Amino acid sequence: MFTTAPAPSGFVVMPKRWVVERTHAWNERARRLIMHHDRLFDVSEAWAWLAEARMLARRLTT
Repeated sequence: MFTTAPAPSGFVVMPKRWVVERTHAWNERARRLIMHHDRLFDVSEAWAWLAEARMLARRLTT
């Protein structure tokens, strides 16, 4: 009744997953984000925004 596509053999990289993993790798370069010692979530979120702003500023200047 239903037919399924044959499964690809070997390792296949999914494009969306690659984007997410790349973003996480960039965020891990900001060492402050690796430590989660903040009591409030808002403080952690602010540090994440600052790290992203720093990366964007670096992209604009290069």
